[in-house]
Amino acid sequence: MALVSWLAFLAIILVALNLPRELVPQLKVNTAEIRIRTPIEYSFEETAAVVQIIEQRLKKDPAIIQVFSQTGLVSGLETLSPEISLNSARVLFKTRGADDLDSAIERLRAWLTSFPELNFSIIKEQSTLAQWLGTGLSEVGLRLYGDDLELLKREAFELTEKLKGLAGITSARVSFEEGKPEFLLQLRREALEANNLSPESVGNFIVQAVRGRVATSFKEINKKYNITVRAEEAVRADIENVLNLSFPSPSGLIPLRHLVSYQLVRGPSEIRRENQQRMMEIRINVKGKRPSLIFSEIEKLATEINAGRNARLGFGKEAEEMRLSFRSLLVALVLSVVLVYMIMAAQFESLLHPFLIMFTVPMGLAGSVIALALTRQTINLLSLIGLVVSVGIVVNNAIVEIDIINQLRRQGLKLREAVVNGCRLRLRPILMSSLSTVFGLIPLSLGLGGGTDLEKPLGVAISGGLLFSTFLTLILIPCLYEAVEKRKEEREK
Repeated sequence: MALVSWLAFLAIILVALNLPRELVPQLKVNTAEIRIRTPIEYSFEETAAVVQIIEQRLKKDPAIIQVFSQTGLVSGLETLSPEISLNSARVLFKTRGADDLDSAIERLRAWLTSFPELNFSIIKEQSTLAQWLGTGLSEVGLRLYGDDLELLKREAFELTEKLKGLAGITSARVSFEEGKPEFLLQLRREALEANNLSPESVGNFIVQAVRGRVATSFKEINKKYNITVRAEEAVRADIENVLNLSFPSPSGLIPLRHLVSYQLVRGPSEIRRENQQRMMEIRINVKGKRPSLIFSEIEKLATEINAGRNARLGFGKEAEEMRLSFRSLLVALVLSVVLVYMIMAAQFESLLHPFLIMFTVPMGLAGSVIALALTRQTINLLSLIGLVVSVGIVVNNAIVEIDIINQLRRQGLKLREAVVNGCRLRLRPILMSSLSTVFGLIPLSLGLGGGTDLEKPLGVAISGGLLFSTFLTLILIPCLYEAVEKRKEEREK
């Protein structure tokens, strides 16, 4: 019978390896959000006009009943987020039912792709737990690390094109935006050395001509007004007019054009760093596949990127939180087994009987995993919590059974008679307590009501483990107890 328990434990491993993994369960929702970013050249009015066009398109869709939009910055706290600016917008919409959401998103995505200048992503409503963890269920983040910003930019856009060809990925975008056009002024070193001028003096002259310099102040009663001196507005409005100014030097007036050259460039609007390395993020939208399945395919592309010395591909919050939570809960699962054994060893004042009781743990875990597989649930944060909880529940029946057998033996009954009578006396209490718990978990396991998909894996894991271990406990534990005690008596003789 011990072989049955360990075969059940092997079944856990085989079935669990085939189950898809994700951080939190996906909810059936009827709301989604469109995140839009217009080109950097667009003004706030132009961005608002684009949002208005999208709103009109959404209102014409018969499946959509509500539309709400937010353009630009709404509060001062939003300035701390790099994703929100004057060129960003959010459009939230609600469909009649959860079944209409996917089709509405597909129609909307096909329509938005006709605007190549728009950078957009469509994200379904997230659970509160997913929002707290900062992870999206339908959006996965990748991070490209390196030292050369231009190399990262080139690799990120090449990788984005490759990701678009993978099955299950509907869109991929790079979270990198070039800044507005700016003039890059470069000093002519030869001219500066020939006229014995310092770069600081020329730079200060240009700054004072454009921005101005406080020359003096004017006082009127209790008020003080600064008087700023700078070039005329017509000069400041054109870079060519600025370069036509003359720079006063000890040798005389020198045209500024002879000392400075310029070119029109675009710098990055922001430079992100992580662990003292420059980082560029790629956001991909997933449909029809679990994020964990997408990770395995992306890892193949990561080997190509990581093979180079100048760039390295890593995963975003979704993968990191998944690995961290799974690792922590697996440690908690092992600790729960050890602590339950220690408590039972202290209560029974024996190391052997608690060891027999612990054989119910692999049976309970096997039942939980099989129940998750039959109900098409995933290995996620909630189901792992259910596995940890089931460790403390499934041993209760074995504790009650072995305790009554020990009591009957102390009363003078023989081994076989004590085992048979103990199972008969505790059959009804075990079935009553186990089945009442399982029936109490039925509403949670069925996911009845709105938003209960999040707690469904928890109920399935606990009820499946308890139901599976209850019937096996009635057979396995008495047989193990009699076999071990009989061998123990033979050794004593």
